[in-house]
Amino acid sequence: MGLKEDIIAMGFGENRTARALKAVRYESLERAIAWLECHENDPDIDDPVPESEGHVLGSTADSTAPSQVAQETPAAPVMTDEERAAKQAAVRARIAQKRAEVEEKDRQDAVLKEKIRRKEGQSLADYRDQKQQDDMKIMAEERRQKKLDDERSRKQVLAQIKKDREAKAAERRSESIPAAATSPVATIPAAPNKNYDECRLQLRLPSGQPLVNSFKAEDTLGDVVAFIREQHSELESFSLMTSFPRKNYQTSEYTLSLKSLGLCPSSVLIVSKQGPV
Repeated sequence: MGLKEDIIAMGFGENRTARALKAVRYESLERAIAWLECHENDPDIDDPVPESEGHVLGSTADSTAPSQVAQETPAAPVMTDEERAAKQAAVRARIAQKRAEVEEKDRQDAVLKEKIRRKEGQSLADYRDQKQQDDMKIMAEERRQKKLDDERSRKQVLAQIKKDREAKAAERRSESIPAAATSPVATIPAAPNKNYDECRLQLRLPSGQPLVNSFKAEDTLGDVVAFIREQHSELESFSLMTSFPRKNYQTSEYTLSLKSLGLCPSSVLIVSKQGPV
């Protein structure tokens, strides 16, 4: 590695390195460093060096008189071996420091880039998660709305079915009413009057024993009383009555016929000891 590369490796800029080497005519590293330290604050220290003014072996610039160079560049002090070694060590330390600073800066830049990358990646992941949540909310809302629409449609269908059924029922009722109104009323023929010649009576005695006999329809209730006394002489005083409709016959009705009393064609008479004869 040449003088220029060594000085640049120490952290000096390329333009000021070229200017320093030109000033000391590439004599030594130490002289170039000394020139840079003396001219560090020059306003044009970092300006580009024209090629015509650069150091080219065999060029006209090499023929410059030593006295002119001595006027432009201060003479480097004579250093002992120990001073030279210390100077070289300082230069190496400065080079190592510059390299460490560059490496640290590169490391910090890498860390910063990684942080930016992770942040951007996290932001992208957060965006994706948020978008997924939003999509799920939209899908849930769509399902809920669809369920509500289906329920509303089902209720409308049921209501229409109920309405149709009620309309049909009302139509059937309206059709049946005129038919009933216009249909002729069925007349029940009156039962023909029957002339019963006989009257069958069941006589319930006070003892609970039944006594059955057939009488003529024109026989009177008095004939029935006489028949009872003839069959049961022990019954001296008794009366006759019907259970349904309940009726107690008086002695004044004994002269009436069984037909006129409505006892034909058959009836049940209860014989009771109570009551006057």
